[in-house]
Amino acid sequence: MSKINKEIILLIIFFIFVMIAGQFIKTPNNTQTPYPDSQVGGIFIQFKDGVSESEVKAILQNYNMTRNYRMEYDTNTTGEGYYIIVDKDIWSDIRRELIKEMRKDKKDWPISTPAHVIRKGDDYVLPVSEQAVQDEKFLAILDKYDIGVKKFICCDIRFLYSDGPLTHWIPEKDAIRIKNGLEQNENIFSVQLSYIYSN
Repeated sequence: MSKINKEIILLIIFFIFVMIAGQFIKTPNNTQTPYPDSQVGGIFIQFKDGVSESEVKAILQNYNMTRNYRMEYDTNTTGEGYYIIVDKDIWSDIRRELIKEMRKDKKDWPISTPAHVIRKGDDYVLPVSEQAVQDEKFLAILDKYDIGVKKFICCDIRFLYSDGPLTHWIPEKDAIRIKNGLEQNENIFSVQLSYIYSN
């Protein structure tokens, strides 16, 4: 066989292997949204105690929400219905005392992880359980530091369907812009985005 015929046969064998290998390579499923985590279907906001529904509506009007939404006022779905505000100068002391008492009596006072503690200026906002606010020892520790228990005003915002392809979400970049703006408001402790994931 000539050198050219050998090269042609090798080339044909190579292409046959490529075609066989191509049958075993999984192609991506294009029916899914390319970036499912970039769709935000709602926002959950924790306001400070005493903020009225009309005040919440006024605050939200100051931000371009980019889509119509439905708001549920004073809904608590997180289990963190109450909080205390602690000055940074006594934060370590009160936290240590609460944790010591909680471990001693095996109490269910969510002395939160650092991720759950909210920093507002020179203060820390610490979510606590309903069980804690009804516990005499817990309240005695707070009295010692002259700290009162307050109640979160929780609001759940859901974006509505509008014109076009029945979208009920906003892009993540818009949601992050709204979140960053809301977090600057002195009446707001935390803002959480609710993502939509498709299968």
